[in-house]
Amino acid sequence: MANEKAKLLLENSSDYFERISAIQAALQLGMPMEEIEDYLDWLRLLRAEKCEMAAAGSASTPGI
Repeated sequence: MANEKAKLLLENSSDYFERISAIQAALQLGMPMEEIEDYLDWLRLLRAEKCEMAAAGSASTPGI
């Protein structure tokens, strides 16, 4: 349960300072640093794929 809260904090952090606070909170909740790093890497990948899909969708839409 603590890791789920930590993951939500990490996922919802939008800027540098929020991310630092989220990482500190995740550590205090007992989430290992390696798991935090893996989760942040996974989020970065997920967001990059979402951007690529959006770019591909807008490129294939004529007239927009």
